[in-house]
Amino acid sequence: MKTWFTALSLSFFALTTSHADIKTVEQNLKQNFPDIPVKSVKTSPVKDIYEVYMGGRIVYTTNEAKYFFVGNLIDLKQQKNLTEESMQTLSKVEVAKLPLDQAIKHVKGKGERVIYLFSDPDCPYCQKLEHELQKIDNLTVYLFLYPIPSLHPNAVNISNQIWCSKTPYQAWLDYTLNKKQPNKISNCASPIPQISALGKQFDISGTPTLFLKDGTRISGIRSAEELEKVLK
Repeated sequence: MKTWFTALSLSFFALTTSHADIKTVEQNLKQNFPDIPVKSVKTSPVKDIYEVYMGGRIVYTTNEAKYFFVGNLIDLKQQKNLTEESMQTLSKVEVAKLPLDQAIKHVKGKGERVIYLFSDPDCPYCQKLEHELQKIDNLTVYLFLYPIPSLHPNAVNISNQIWCSKTPYQAWLDYTLNKKQPNKISNCASPIPQISALGKQFDISGTPTLFLKDGTRISGIRSAEELEKVLK
């Protein structure tokens, strides 16, 4: 009985100490980097090292939160990328809350599988992704036009014209696949500013970025074969 009570007491002590240390890290992060929003702090498998999700990425630090390790934490024995696994969990979104009225919807075949795609019409990787998506059937695409003007100065203008086209998704394909310019349309309101704000809220710093039905984030270009695997 005494052994059980001692073990329970030690476990409780370890738990409260861990929470205390996390609080210290959070306080030091806030003090040292007040302009960077911190979304998560937790212990890592490495003693006295903490996993921090901030600025849309995972970094590692000590309780002083002065110096950071940037990279992947690997469990070599289990063949697991622990950083990647954490990132998949932390970067998920609630797709039920996405403003689908601000997206361009396209259904291929039965449309039973769904992706929510944030894409810039002038992004070369986005254009390559469109070529891969052409090989996939039974898919519903919710396309959020997400131009990044710092990289592509004319992307906002092109996105507005695509949104205002009579057949927006076809205009998107014509431009991204065949470099065909959309018709110039004036006096048409688009949701680009709202989508831009949403993307910042979701820490979308690059395109293409897509989300699966369960909210899992996939950043960057993927082949049709890779997409088929995750869609299953």
